[in-house]
Amino acid sequence: MTTLTLVTAGESAPYHIGEGLLGGVAGLLGPVLGGRRAFVVTDTTVGPLYGANVAERLGAPCLELPAGEEHKRWPSVERIARWLLGHEAERSAMLVAVGGGVVTDLVGFAAAVTFRGIGWAAIPTTLLAMVDAALGGKTGIDLDEGKNLIGAFWPPRAIVADTLALATLDQRQLHAGLAEVVKAAMIAPSSLEHVLDSHLAPVAGGDPLQALELVVGCARVKGDVVALDAREAGPRQALNLGHTLAHGLEGATAYARFLHGEAVAWGLLAELRLARDRGLLSTAEALAWADRIHAIAPLPSLAALSWRDVAPYVARDKKREGGRVGWVLPRLGGVVLDVPVSGVEAATVYAELQALPPEGPFSALF
Repeated sequence: MTTLTLVTAGESAPYHIGEGLLGGVAGLLGPVLGGRRAFVVTDTTVGPLYGANVAERLGAPCLELPAGEEHKRWPSVERIARWLLGHEAERSAMLVAVGGGVVTDLVGFAAAVTFRGIGWAAIPTTLLAMVDAALGGKTGIDLDEGKNLIGAFWPPRAIVADTLALATLDQRQLHAGLAEVVKAAMIAPSSLEHVLDSHLAPVAGGDPLQALELVVGCARVKGDVVALDAREAGPRQALNLGHTLAHGLEGATAYARFLHGEAVAWGLLAELRLARDRGLLSTAEALAWADRIHAIAPLPSLAALSWRDVAPYVARDKKREGGRVGWVLPRLGGVVLDVPVSGVEAATVYAELQALPPEGPFSALF
């Protein structure tokens, strides 16, 4: 087991990563529970696999929510709050989120607003949640107008990632998680690029047991960034790499066509092209990253989704400031923040993405 100490806004939390950790979850969460009542929230997919077992080990009641991004909305938050009240929960209660990115975002936000803030812990069961959603303290829900427009910075008190849980993911979910791994490696290539190149192909090919080093490496990268900038005032904006277009794709399709990581993969390709055109990356460097994204294809097709439908969601992105949305672009050795991209330029790149085969390769973009 590897235990990292994550620091957010001066508060520290342990992140335990290893194989077979769910069997000892009560002991791992014991120090942060400290006698508090635990309440487990999961979804209908993860509940029968892991949620009910975790609840039993913690001696906690368990709430199963409907699975899917389309349920990351206000009614689910209210349902969690009313469920807690029905169990006579108090401000000392600890919510425990067992599931993927939707569950961690949703439960973290419910914890932030119930009783004006109660503690929570995350037990991520997807690769995307292990490397991104469960750490950093950004919680939230979606609106029709856009993704994560309602939310709060509310970090978990502890995270427990049992990488054996990845064995129950299908290939599409694994590939979606790997998109966030590629993103992290683009942000910090000196730390992660060699690990990515050793483990990307085996995990993409269906061997999740090769993911442990990727999870640890990504958690270190994100943890270091968040420690510098808890509330996204500066360096933390780097973690939005690939997300400006991604959130537009998700919103324009009512969160039903793309897994989050699939949308991020398209977003990374767009930003690689923009970076190449600006001289931030050479064509060879952009192609190398595009080849890594090809390893996690196929992606959902963009052919029937017009820029006219996507553009309003990009324009309303939660990072909008001063009347515009600054993009994050990759460069050699890292990223550049807050880059202005005109509507015409974005539309042109999007049209070129639409012309790519969703199964790859993506080399024609460059």
